[in-house]
Amino acid sequence: MNSIWQTILDGLTYKNLAGKRQPRTYTVMTALVLFLIVMAAGMAGFQRHLMMSTISGTTQIIQITPTVVTTPFIETKQISSMQQEDGTPSSCPTDSSKWSLSPTLIGNNDNLIQPACVYQGLEKTIAWALLVREGYSRAQATQQLGFTEMPMRQLQTVVIPSGANNLTSVPVSFIPSNPDFTEWRLNANGDAAVTYALRGCFRTSTIEGNRLKTWGGDYPVICMVVEDAENVHIVYSLNDHIFTSLAKPMRSFLLFGYLSDGNWVWLGTRDDPKLEITDPKANAKERLTVATLFDSKPWDAKWLKDTYHLSMNPLPDHWQSMTDEGEKQAILKGLQ
Repeated sequence: MNSIWQTILDGLTYKNLAGKRQPRTYTVMTALVLFLIVMAAGMAGFQRHLMMSTISGTTQIIQITPTVVTTPFIETKQISSMQQEDGTPSSCPTDSSKWSLSPTLIGNNDNLIQPACVYQGLEKTIAWALLVREGYSRAQATQQLGFTEMPMRQLQTVVIPSGANNLTSVPVSFIPSNPDFTEWRLNANGDAAVTYALRGCFRTSTIEGNRLKTWGGDYPVICMVVEDAENVHIVYSLNDHIFTSLAKPMRSFLLFGYLSDGNWVWLGTRDDPKLEITDPKANAKERLTVATLFDSKPWDAKWLKDTYHLSMNPLPDHWQSMTDEGEKQAILKGLQ
């Protein structure tokens, strides 16, 4: 064993003239290389430690995100209440060119408007639509909400974007405009059964080269809103004539156009598509999810009461039995 160690020692060192052992040149070089390798490994380990610490810190931030996901809604609430960060009042921009329209996960033409206070004007017109579905005549709803005229325009078609670069003119229909006409949309229990929800907005102009092309007429921004009429009865009333009909729960798509000064008008209901609601719970869940994407919420009878303190008008006595076809024809004649 001693001879082996002696051989290794003689290979790594030599004796000088004084008889002292000195490391050979290649031994020194090998030791230097090993030292550099160890240093490099140490630096790599240290950098990996820093990287893992950073990743760990990032992971912690991701984990707490759900607890702060309401931040955008807090900011929206501040905007909607027209308060600046310092608490002083600020006005919501009424010039639509000052609004930011951003695409969402739904599609390129279904945009989110910021600031969210812009929706307040739209909500007032939605409230009008709800009132006329809850037993208020058109004139009564107009007066209750302080409109100078009914917030609606009876058009035959509305131009909307289709795909990335195309425009489509879609036919629309409208509710009767007779100011005295009244209707109730009711579920099986006789309660109000209509809910509206935002489906996205779009500008009615495009930039081609260095030119602005406007194709939306008087409405620089148009929003699409779903009307989920989950009613099984409709009660109609005009000039003391009353008629009750059965109905299927249906989803329709309504278009609302922005005028100016925070005012929106109902442009009509798309003739197509119209979808039958077969699963109310799934439909309500989808409605809420999509409305939330647009920094909004569904608008229904409860919202109307909480926001405007208006409830459904009382139903006519014995409305369930009002099925005389003569009454129906009298109402139709009065609407002509």
